[in-house]
Amino acid sequence: MTATRSDGTAARLAGAAAVEFDLTAHWRERARGREGWDNAPALVRDLSTRFTATVAEAIERAGGVPGRTETEFVAATWYGTSHVAEVMHEQLREAGPKWLDPEQFLHYSPHAMVSAAALDLGLGGASTTLVGPDAEFQAVAHAVRRIRSGRAATVVVAEYEALTPFAAAPCPDGPGTAAGAPPEGRATALVLTAGGGRGPSLTVRRSGDGDGDGADAPAGRAGTTVRTAGPGLLRLLADAAEPLVVVSRAAGLRDALVLG
Repeated sequence: MTATRSDGTAARLAGAAAVEFDLTAHWRERARGREGWDNAPALVRDLSTRFTATVAEAIERAGGVPGRTETEFVAATWYGTSHVAEVMHEQLREAGPKWLDPEQFLHYSPHAMVSAAALDLGLGGASTTLVGPDAEFQAVAHAVRRIRSGRAATVVVAEYEALTPFAAAPCPDGPGTAAGAPPEGRATALVLTAGGGRGPSLTVRRSGDGDGDGADAPAGRAGTTVRTAGPGLLRLLADAAEPLVVVSRAAGLRDALVLG
């Protein structure tokens, strides 16, 4: 029998911000092939600037965060920037000697967005970046657990996406993609705090497959429909006006986030 645990201490959603932006100019540069390579890093610089500004806005809407040097930071993304993967793919297809520019690797790590934002905003606590289809759900769950356990009083949870053509091509069901059109870039940030502050509570219920109490019980209490986590989960939580239950999309799990 699979054990089920209900987190007893709720985090509070104290502030949120989100932005969407057009990727057409960046995709146009990628379509130029070799001639556009020099402009490829502009996508990452643009994304980093917007991501940091979104986190700053969420913090402002939360009324600031006490103890920025202890504030933790967890982010989620499906594909990171995909920048180096795309450049490698294009350059290795070119005729002649194969080469890679070491400077391109400065724009590779998915964690670079969090590092840049944390340094700019003075967030000195532990930071983490999760990657993959269930990353947003797991990032929120991680933040709630950090607060519930007393290891953190405030956690910033954020997500970003700015698909390159290389990342979007094999992923027609990916975040924001549309046939023949560049997807929109996006960034969202939530500020979660401990205790009885303002904002709705956010808890986590965990359960193994086949044990419906994980998601179904809180859904019944909240009187709302169970939603399955997907791209844009943080935006869904930020915009929710009523109690909400979201179930992880990971295979074999009925873990649930309960916003109420």
